[in-house]
Amino acid sequence: MTLLNGAKPALIRTYQPADLECIVQRHTELYEREYGFGPQFVEYVEKYLLHFHENHDKNRENIWVAEVNKIQVGVIAIVKVDDTTAQLRWFLIDPEMRGRGLGNKLMETVIDFCQEKQYKRIMLWTVSVLDAARYLYQKFGFILTDSKKNYTWAKNLMEERWDLHL
Repeated sequence: MTLLNGAKPALIRTYQPADLECIVQRHTELYEREYGFGPQFVEYVEKYLLHFHENHDKNRENIWVAEVNKIQVGVIAIVKVDDTTAQLRWFLIDPEMRGRGLGNKLMETVIDFCQEKQYKRIMLWTVSVLDAARYLYQKFGFILTDSKKNYTWAKNLMEERWDLHL
């Protein structure tokens, strides 16, 4: 996929129901190719994404899609945990778009949203092999607060919780 030849800057918009299949597909392709994640990961993403779509609080939760030339190149979401805590989920940047500031723009989008909605904290779960994402979390002030082994999606994964106090 060649997105950058003549491409306009990425547009960040609120998701539409038609985006859900693409979000699952991009997670499936990317995590299988880059990290060897199996079908359990796809089922996990699909299950919780569908639950979000059917039950989310439109005033306090959202998914943002980044696109270039009408092609989905990134995604990020905020899910309400409780009145003071939001969870960052489904953060993904197409490999061709990495290193171009899109991750920063998506992170700024969710942090601004959480501040506007008066959340006090954003938390997330990730895995230690996602070096670029972990770098962004640190850059934006998230602190590693917990870690545990996870053998669900691939061998020898270390799952990590990161928290940002707003």
